[in-house]
Amino acid sequence: MAGQMKGGKRKRHTKKPDLSKVKFKVTKKRGRTVVTPEEELIRTKADIEAEIKKLKEAKKEATQTKARKKKTPEPIKDRKALDYDPVDAGMRKDAEEKVAKQDATRAEREARRAKRAAAKEVRVRRGNEEVSFQDLLSGDFFGADGIAP
Repeated sequence: MAGQMKGGKRKRHTKKPDLSKVKFKVTKKRGRTVVTPEEELIRTKADIEAEIKKLKEAKKEATQTKARKKKTPEPIKDRKALDYDPVDAGMRKDAEEKVAKQDATRAEREARRAKRAAAKEVRVRRGNEEVSFQDLLSGDFFGADGIAP
């Protein structure tokens, strides 16, 4: 038992390096084959995050541009002539008519405002007025001693 191995068969396939994920170059130097791994560009976390942020901004901008393009109305094929709708008067005349109409209804507006102010004054006066419950309610509500049941 001295020369025998214990623990079963030796497994060599796990001992070899996994070269499937490693990039390397095979070159010959003075007749000897030399394998040199290709150096990958190592970037910092900040660089990667900055690039991600930039890409997200670009995507957001592209989405907004797409939405804006979608919203644009279709071009009008047959445009109406400038004198299609006849105009009686201009903007100045319209403004004059509006002012005249406001002047005509000014008295009514002031009358309504005065009526509302008078009603408010009555409400405030009634709210501030002190009332005796015994005078307001009949004698049946209160007992003989003047205390409610």
